[in-house]
Amino acid sequence: MNKILVMFKIIITKCKDLLILGRYNNPAGAFLLMWPCYWGVLSNISTKENLFSSLFLFGVGSFVMRGAGCCINDIFDKKFDKKVERTKNRPLVTGKIIVKEAIIFTFFQLFIGLMVVIQFNPKVIICSFLIIPIVVIYPLLKRVTYFPQIALGLAFNWGVIVGSLNQDQNINYSIFYLYFAGVFLTIAYDTIYGFQDIKYDKKLGLKSLAILLENNKIIIFYLYMISFILFLTFFLNNFSNKITSFLCGFVIFIIFSYQYILFKRNKSLIKIFKTNVIYGGLISVLIAIQNYL
Repeated sequence: MNKILVMFKIIITKCKDLLILGRYNNPAGAFLLMWPCYWGVLSNISTKENLFSSLFLFGVGSFVMRGAGCCINDIFDKKFDKKVERTKNRPLVTGKIIVKEAIIFTFFQLFIGLMVVIQFNPKVIICSFLIIPIVVIYPLLKRVTYFPQIALGLAFNWGVIVGSLNQDQNINYSIFYLYFAGVFLTIAYDTIYGFQDIKYDKKLGLKSLAILLENNKIIIFYLYMISFILFLTFFLNNFSNKITSFLCGFVIFIIFSYQYILFKRNKSLIKIFKTNVIYGGLISVLIAIQNYL
């Protein structure tokens, strides 16, 4: 009986460490991946029958794919993470999880993601796979370019297009306004996030947009404003009530301005980053209000 209890504790501990490896204990990134999917789904009301099931599937898919992405990132970055204060206690660095276990867990999550995606129509399935190369190479980009945040923005917001295709198999090209609004928003908030690690990245010879803009932070404000203009353009082009569209745009403008002010005042970078979880959900509500009321 004691051996069984010991084995059970070992299994529970290992599962806990695997979940930490996939950042399931810190789901902010999963929500940030999920919200663009919701924007795409909620922006198109050609059919409502499968609305809630679609939202559920995209939610599950976002969590497991983000988890798989984190595992891939940690496998590539193991030797760097041990030299950075923020990442030195990750399971692969401490040895609680070995690379072989991380790879197996990654494929397990990818399998769940595959089970989710095959529930959708063929166009959604094909479109979902198109973004995988960027997801795989993203962890390597900071070794060669100052612009890994651009790749993250392109990948993290692909759900806008996939979500829209799930509701209507004919592409509404104005959805690209919404997609690139999300791309520029992601570039902005992930650059702010990257300011946490600037001194470590410099020592390790890694690159990021945060390092490039360290002495030119106003560019981040411009990124927010481009995102705002694209959101407003999408609202005006897709929704008949222009007054409501301008009001929604104004709310987004206030949100982005507030984030930048916090950043300029050197407030907690991680808190600024995590507020985007709330803001992403609020944008989902604004799109739903436009489309469903």
